[in-house]
Amino acid sequence: MKNFFKIALGAIALTSVVASAAPQFPFPQNMKNPHGATAMYADPSVIQDHFKTWKKAWMKDVNGQRYILAPEGTCSTVSEAIAYGMLIMVYMDDGTNGAEQDFKNLYNTWTQNGGNGAGMNWRIGCDGGSGSASDADFDAALALIMASKQWNNSQYLEDAKKIIGWMKTNDINGSSIKPGSGWNDYFNPSYAATANFRVFGEVTNDASFWNGVISTAYSDLSKCQNSKTGLVTDWCDWGSHQPTTNSKAAVAQNDNAGFFDDAARTPWRMAWAYYWFGDSDAKKFNDKIVSWMYKETKMSAGAINSGYYPDGTISSKRDNFTSSTFSGGMGLAAASADEPEPYLETVYRTLKNKTSCAQAENCGSGVSGEKYYPATLNLLYLLLMTGNMPNLYNTAGFEKFTPDPSLGQQLSSSDGVQVETGDSTVGVSGFWNWGAYHDKLNIGTTMSVDSGASPLFVIDGEVFANASMEIGPEPAYDEEKKKAGLLKYPSAGIAMSFRGDEKGVDFTTLGVASVRINVKTSGTMRFALLYEKEHCAGCEPGILLDPTDDYQTLTFTLKPNGYTLGDLDVDKWMTDEPVPAASANDVMKTASGVKFEAKMADGGQGSVSVKSIEFLDASGNVIDPEKLVGFKVANDLSKYTGGSNPTSSASTDPASSGSVVPGSSAGGDAIVAVDALSVAKVNVSGMQIQLMGAKIGATYAVFSMQGKVIASGRVNSASQSIAVPNKGQFLVRVGNQISSVRVK
Repeated sequence: MKNFFKIALGAIALTSVVASAAPQFPFPQNMKNPHGATAMYADPSVIQDHFKTWKKAWMKDVNGQRYILAPEGTCSTVSEAIAYGMLIMVYMDDGTNGAEQDFKNLYNTWTQNGGNGAGMNWRIGCDGGSGSASDADFDAALALIMASKQWNNSQYLEDAKKIIGWMKTNDINGSSIKPGSGWNDYFNPSYAATANFRVFGEVTNDASFWNGVISTAYSDLSKCQNSKTGLVTDWCDWGSHQPTTNSKAAVAQNDNAGFFDDAARTPWRMAWAYYWFGDSDAKKFNDKIVSWMYKETKMSAGAINSGYYPDGTISSKRDNFTSSTFSGGMGLAAASADEPEPYLETVYRTLKNKTSCAQAENCGSGVSGEKYYPATLNLLYLLLMTGNMPNLYNTAGFEKFTPDPSLGQQLSSSDGVQVETGDSTVGVSGFWNWGAYHDKLNIGTTMSVDSGASPLFVIDGEVFANASMEIGPEPAYDEEKKKAGLLKYPSAGIAMSFRGDEKGVDFTTLGVASVRINVKTSGTMRFALLYEKEHCAGCEPGILLDPTDDYQTLTFTLKPNGYTLGDLDVDKWMTDEPVPAASANDVMKTASGVKFEAKMADGGQGSVSVKSIEFLDASGNVIDPEKLVGFKVANDLSKYTGGSNPTSSASTDPASSGSVVPGSSAGGDAIVAVDALSVAKVNVSGMQIQLMGAKIGATYAVFSMQGKVIASGRVNSASQSIAVPNKGQFLVRVGNQISSVRVK
């Protein structure tokens, strides 16, 4: 009898497995969104790895029901988490991971807790709550619609229609979005699921009703946006549309109204509506954020803080850190921007480097990683932006693609001729002793030029200090590792020492009052003043630089005041170290040089090009660099300009025949001379490189800065257009003419 029971159980289990249908759109879907910028450079295996960790930590059976443990405990869940889990299962089914069965189990939890044809009770388990949360209802209904197509199951679609019909009279008041079925005190901007609403209108043939909801939602969102930053708060007053707090909210804040955990999802909702449907109002909403966000975060999503007041200031009542909730939520405003890259790639990199706790127990208290909410949003954000969350109900406009990492930012080598390491006859503005540096921690940091090499290059008769770098993510802080000296942080940048022995000079005696630099940077770069006095690693006064496409002249004052050196400052932690940062006065007395370093806590790419650096007295006069260096740098460039330029030398590569295969990488120098001189004017228009006046029949090729052939062929008209797949710097060869262009 016992054996029969075991066999019967096995048969039931087998039946449930067999009953699971093969996914019609298995992960990764890799379907480019019809609108906006899809991150086609992303690696789907990253999402797969995040999913496995997330599922193991947060999906548990409690009291015979499938939970996504939320908020962070081990005895409750919320309808939001169940709906998110259903969406994730729809898109993560690769045919082998049992995602449909997980979907069924989650949906069973929904139906058993008030959600049979209706919204689920917003919280169940050890801390229960009645009434629905509208955003969860919207997402669960959408998940059912997508599931009907993913697993070819019409019952899911019928169930979705029942919930949609229920929502019309319970989650919607007229055409306004209620926060839940049982109350309507305030407007929650992050509940404006306008992409969902468009699908609901199509599914139910009730577009008129749902278009009205969409129109009202965009109107409410616009009225609630801050005029300076474009940010909205978690809750907005229905009458005045001004920020308000909400004591009834599940996550009540002991703070003023702000762009906090709820509101952070709003730009994601808008990106979703733009990705799927090209909603102009969604783009308009996000564009207001983008104009502030790009500058505020120095073009890096890793610098987005974990919450803001609506005017963009940071709360002192909250912990401030980098979180998927905000870096992805706010960062995805870039998806619909006129210039989405390279910012969108920083969103991807930040999300890539953020992972869930491996277990729910003690998550955030001894177990490193992100808690339920940011870890779940991390997956949803990544799925959407990488083309792995298409509208399965209507795939028109979604195009299959093959992910290609080369479409993302790549480290670029400098133009010109590299100066030999240690050559004291050549320098930038009279300073010769420059060097590149980066960590050797094997956590993803790479650099061009390599660590220890000279970053100086002679370009068109001028000397520049140039480098590009990709820095790995910082480790999670661990007090024990720090005490044991095992907590290592990534680093990458270029540094200049006044003297070969790296000894300091006395700025006070020399009358140095400020420093002026002419520099161009990308990513988040910090300029800092080096000094000889003993101090903790990285504890030099500095300032973050605004990224620019062109060179900018910046002047920083150097007036000592405690630890602050004029415009240059140190972080508070630097003054609390066992060997702390030196006072500003001590820095001035032992100044030894400067550095330009990448500062991206969650990793990322940056570059720097220094055209000049000058130290000024109180009257603004340039102090002779000889007083700092100890001798005059001759700057005799004949050694480097008399020979051929390595970047344009001839090559014996087969490409020299004039036939170049797009997608290949030429050995040695990718740029080769092939035809007789064919003078062409090279312009850029949108995502097209235009060749004007080139000789008909001349060969052309477009190369990435890594030598990969992007396009090639022969000129067949006086105005030849060449499409490129992404923005960035390219080399264009027409005949034996070589040009460098930037597609913005």
